[in-house]
This record gives sequence, C-alpha cells and structure tokens, in this order.
Amino acid sequence: MGSARVYKGELYGFALDVHSGGITVSNNSNDKLALLLKEIELPEHAYEAAKRRYGDLGVWMNRDGCTLDGLDPHIFVQGSFALGTAIRPVEEGQEYDLDLSCKLRRGVHRTSHTQRQIRDMVGRELESYRAYRNIKEPLEPKHRCWRLNYQDGLAFHMDVVPGILSNPTRRSELALLLEQRGVDRRLAEDIAADAMWITDDRSPHFDSIHLDWLSSNPEGYVRWFVSRMEGTRRALKMEAQVDDVPVYRRKSALQQAIQLLKGHRDTMFEHACEYRPISVIVTTLAAQAHVAGESLMETMARVLRAFDDFRRSNSDVVLNPVNPAENFADRWKTAEGRRHQLKENFHRWIVQVTADFQSVLDQNDPRELVKRAQSGWKVRLNEQKVADALGAGAGYLTSAAPRRVQIQSPPKPWAGDRF
Repeated sequence: MGSARVYKGELYGFALDVHSGGITVSNNSNDKLALLLKEIELPEHAYEAAKRRYGDLGVWMNRDGCTLDGLDPHIFVQGSFALGTAIRPVEEGQEYDLDLSCKLRRGVHRTSHTQRQIRDMVGRELESYRAYRNIKEPLEPKHRCWRLNYQDGLAFHMDVVPGILSNPTRRSELALLLEQRGVDRRLAEDIAADAMWITDDRSPHFDSIHLDWLSSNPEGYVRWFVSRMEGTRRALKMEAQVDDVPVYRRKSALQQAIQLLKGHRDTMFEHACEYRPISVIVTTLAAQAHVAGESLMETMARVLRAFDDFRRSNSDVVLNPVNPAENFADRWKTAEGRRHQLKENFHRWIVQVTADFQSVLDQNDPRELVKRAQSGWKVRLNEQKVADALGAGAGYLTSAAPRRVQIQSPPKPWAGDRF
C-alpha cells in the first residue's frame, strides 16, 4: 500500500466507490473475510496467558500482608483483551499490550488521599510483585499507569491504571444521565456501578487533596459493548443466568469486524503508529453501528457505511458511551493532534479500508486475493487453501450475480445525537 505516503494525504491503491446502498458483496464474501480473520485472530493460548497473568497479579494484591489490605483492591482486564478484539501484532515478536486496572474499592476517597498517594501505593505493590516474580525489566511510570514488562515465552507489557471507586453521588448521576440518553435502566445502573476515579500525574492537583480527578469506567464500557454485541435484553438475561463464557470467546460478528478493521489499520500505519486511529474510536463507532444477529459481512458493510457517514459529517466528537463528558476524539484539536493530522488520517484510513475491503470482495482469482490480503493486512494466505475454501476447484466463478447489502443509518445507543 505504500503506507508512508498516505500520511501526506496521497491516497492510492484501489479507487473508492462507496455506493449509496453500501458495498457490493457476493455469496462467498463471508468466506473471504473468514480467511483474513483466521490469520489475524489472537491465538487462544495468548488469551489464556493474559488471563493467568492478571489473575496472578490479583492474587498478589489480595494476599496476606499486602500493603493494600483493607482497601479491597480489584484487578481486572480492560481494552481489547476484555472485549475479545485483540489481534496478532503486525510484526512477529512484537509485544502484546495487556491493559489492566487496579481499583481500590474501600477506605479511600478523593477527600482522604491525593492522586500521588494512590498511585504510589499501587506502585509499591507492583514493585514487590516484580521482585517476587523475578521480572528483570524495571517498573516503568506512565502518566496514568505503571508499565510492567513480562516475558515468559510470550512477550507482554502490562499497563496497570491505579484508581478508586467513584462516590455514590457520581454513580447515581451517571446512571440517570445514561438512562436519559436511552440506555436501559438496569444496564445504566450496572454501568454506573463500575465507575471509578483514576490518577494522572499531569493533573495540577496531583499532589493535593482535591475533587478534580479523571473519571473512567472500563468495566462499564465492556458491559455497554456486550449490550451492543448481543442486544440489551439478551445481554442482561445472560448476565442474570451467571453466564460464564468470557467475552473474548463469544466470537460475535462485531468482534470479528473490529479485528479485521484493526488489522488493516495496523498495517497501514505500521511505521507511523503515532498517526493511526486509536482503537477505542474504531470500537465505539463500530459498536454503535452494529445490529445484533447480522452476519460478519452484513456487520462489516454496515460499519463501513457508518464510518463513511461519520467522515462525511466532519465531526470532531466521538463520545464515550459510558462517560458522556468524555470525547474520545479530543486529541484531534490539540497541537499534537493537528501535527499528527489525527482527524485527517482517520478519514484517510476510512477511505482506504473501505476500498481495500471492496477489492478483496471483488476478487475471484485466488492468486490475486492472496496478494491483496498481503497488501492490506500483511497476512500470508495459502493459495491452495484459498482456492479450496472458495470453491475454485469446482468452478470458482459462480453464475450468481453479486448482491448489494442495503444499509440504513447506523443505530444510536441512546436517543439524541449529542449530550
């Protein structure tokens, strides 16, 4: 794709033709996407390794003699591992990102501790854990988290965000606001119950007792994502039945579509990671567009149409569905965001990913499909397996005419366009 030139605004590769009714697909479109997905999907053993590692850290934080004893520390995974949308790194040997939170749920408040105190309390335990597990790399401070580099056959770095449970007033206000935006009442209450305050060393009040803390809700975001993935009623019913199937194992069309989108993005911005669209924006827009029960191809067509509608709107706002005061796209208007052309590169990527998906779906020659998969996703498909999967040996070009998926405007997660 010649990705280095894309960031200067030059688009090339396959010409984009976004039809008014969506992208054109054929009867074997799902098979083609499945071939791509198989190559970028994170292997099961990576999820299991991640689960063991954050579970081990959780046991450490709750052991007898822990300095956080009495504060009810809760270690949980967030981000792509929690959502089941993690993918293989573009380059072999690259580290996996495992995002965690350490939420202190008892005995600490914004009026009792500074952000620095909370951050250092969690940091001391992470340093003890590093020594206990004989992790060679030093604990690395970041603005909002501690980074722990962990290698035992599979290279991870674990980013642990310290925080405290939000106060009851904040949770009640958030539940009401979400309900006003159209979220089911019970779901809104469940989401709000997970809200937390997190530390950030860039805060002017980092060293003082102050109510000005950043609000975050990664657990609530997972709940919202599952409600979009499964449909609200089904998600609540499954939760009530104590569903023990991890989110990452459900393999819904929404999860798979996001994986395919992220795989293309990582390839396009392989050598310019700081310019690429962030995952939470990709995930949020895709989840808002998704309709539960549709096939992978139908989901992909709907999501790409929603992305192009967003591009055409020229909006600078992608609101956090579980924290309406937060705009995920707020960096676009910062000096750094303008320098890196974050908004422009997001728009360029939308155009390119749509064109590249269409080029794959249009291709009926296994050899050419292999080339286009390599160009857009940097995956090496086996030509014979492609031919077998798509029926090339038994008359690959079928007589069935391509059909066009008609996509309506993407559904909104709540009533009203803006908060």
